[in-house]
Amino acid sequence: MWNKCCLALVFVLFSMAALAFPKSPMSVNEVPRELASTARNLEHVLRKHGFDVKRGYFRLYATDDCPYSFEVMKSCYANNPAAPYVLPTVPFWRDEFVDPATISALGLTRKGYTSSFRFDPREAIVILAQLPPPAAYFGLQTYQFTHKGTYKTDSNQYQFVFESLNKLLDIFFAEVPRNSDRIQSLSSLSNSINNVVIERQSGQAFDQMRFFIITPDKLVDEGIRNAFHSLQIDDHDIFTEPIPSTAASGITVGLGEDADDFATVIRYAKPDDEGGIGTRSYAWRNDLPMIVLRARYTYTNREPEPYPAATLENRTGWDETPLMPQLVRLISLVSAKWGQPCSSPGCPLPTLNMQEPPPDLVGPDCTAVGMNCLADTQDTVYEMAPRVPLDEGEVYAVVGPLSTETTNATYVSIGVNNSYLLEGVGEVSNKLLAGTALEFASDLTDPDKFFVYYFTRDCKGLESLTNGQCFSISTDMIPACTGDPAKCPRLGLTVRAYIRPGTQRGPDAAKILPSVVIPLRRP
Repeated sequence: MWNKCCLALVFVLFSMAALAFPKSPMSVNEVPRELASTARNLEHVLRKHGFDVKRGYFRLYATDDCPYSFEVMKSCYANNPAAPYVLPTVPFWRDEFVDPATISALGLTRKGYTSSFRFDPREAIVILAQLPPPAAYFGLQTYQFTHKGTYKTDSNQYQFVFESLNKLLDIFFAEVPRNSDRIQSLSSLSNSINNVVIERQSGQAFDQMRFFIITPDKLVDEGIRNAFHSLQIDDHDIFTEPIPSTAASGITVGLGEDADDFATVIRYAKPDDEGGIGTRSYAWRNDLPMIVLRARYTYTNREPEPYPAATLENRTGWDETPLMPQLVRLISLVSAKWGQPCSSPGCPLPTLNMQEPPPDLVGPDCTAVGMNCLADTQDTVYEMAPRVPLDEGEVYAVVGPLSTETTNATYVSIGVNNSYLLEGVGEVSNKLLAGTALEFASDLTDPDKFFVYYFTRDCKGLESLTNGQCFSISTDMIPACTGDPAKCPRLGLTVRAYIRPGTQRGPDAAKILPSVVIPLRRP
């Protein structure tokens, strides 16, 4: 007999099943009515003109996905926890090779769907998007995810990492752990489509409906644009990301086992409304009002027209190197305040400008030698500090030019990373960094152009020395070292400077004066 207890149990089991098996991919994202109607009409037009069309869905790549990525790829890709990546997730084609070695490499997906995919030479990933509320940055970029082959041990990049960054060798030159015939790449293929690019072409970016075509075939791009035009959508609202696929590009498209696989990443960072619960940007991240389609020509007798390797856009910058004497002075002032002179070997620890050769962390340059570019982009400059321990009273002052004040960046962030997982666990943005060097104004010519910020296990009791400019790193972020120090997770610090004002790319890396890390000890 069905009693209340049994009915309650059935309800609980049904609810658990609903959580374990979410809604159909057709209804995952909360999509505005106009966008949904446009997508339906586009699918109809594309099928009418010889395209096979499948619909996917969108999901966030957040810290909860890190355990799956680490299990499969031994990396969480140095993700930014304050700006989770948005991943279009698409169904496999029936004739597409599914590599068991990369399943869940970008987190869990629904059965039959993937966030890394191979490209049919005659296909496109098509995204119809309601763009988010205003922010410091929005960008879309596709990456070569893995590649069959090996890396070049005689390259300048490999030799530099081997000699100078040996402990990072298995990060920058890495096989796919479960398929040694392939290497990890995560290298950009061309210039990204970001909010400045969108605004310059279409007049506005944020809060607008815009459309994106990602394809290795010029003729597919033309066909899909024609379909958009039939729906009264203007060219200036359509953006194409070309995937290089000529023999000289080093990219192998196709659905077979030997072809490259790819991943498209959307970054949305520093919303103007701060992104808290109840804000419009929070709602956007949770709704992801976008639709993704896979569309390919069914006429296989038509030869595709591939794109050549991309020409990266020139980047400009205000030369920060004349600030070096003030930076040296600031290092001395911070050390003196703590009563701990910074004059011994290893003090200060320099950060490494990752986009300057070597190591030359630039997508096409990484692809050429089989280097893992860790989701690079030409929209920013990357600085990386040496990995450092945390559990013996260490305090680290990060000191350097603030690129938002030198006119080199729209926003700057210091990333806090678990070095073992290669996982981003926190960040400090330019809003907190601005003005942090003003206490030394009497000794500096341009104190507003610098920042000073501290990182340690626990900032309590250090207020007088840090002025409250301090980030506490809990054991939830980076576990305490309890075993072999050589195997313990360490603190990794990175500095990023995004989009130079007045341009659509990051600053010229050669113009950036790298920050430094001053090792200190709790008094």
